[in-house]
Amino acid sequence: MPSKQIIALATHHHVQLKGHALNDRFGQVISLIREKYPVQIILEEWTPDRQSFASTVDMDKLKWKNVGTPKEKRFETYAYGLNTDPPTHDPKKPMLQEYGPLDVHELRERYMVDRIKESMEPFNVGLFIVGLAHLHSTLSKLKTAGFEVRGYSWMEQ
Repeated sequence: MPSKQIIALATHHHVQLKGHALNDRFGQVISLIREKYPVQIILEEWTPDRQSFASTVDMDKLKWKNVGTPKEKRFETYAYGLNTDPPTHDPKKPMLQEYGPLDVHELRERYMVDRIKESMEPFNVGLFIVGLAHLHSTLSKLKTAGFEVRGYSWMEQ
């Protein structure tokens, strides 16, 4: 029996939001993937308090599932970095968001992979939409979990 397949699409989270100016383009990106792969379900790292554009794509043919982490303390990542604090922010300098803590990102990714495994039970091919920071590491975890994986990134802003 062939293994189940996950096609991962990494992007900036803000373009995932329904109503974003790039939704039409994002729809074209999803369509391009669907031309190549027979996607049956969209699995998305998303938040429950806002509507995702991908959840509205071809709703009569595609299932959609939020596989993102719930808003719980154990899943909180850094919300700061270098030159990111409003009172001291210097607009002439770049802002650098700090990545981490690493253990929390690992926990978040394990949670997402577990949700993907559950959600893929009745399906053979899923499209996993995820933030750019997680592409390589979640692909590795999904491969270890027995999925055939492919990864793409879309960074248009």
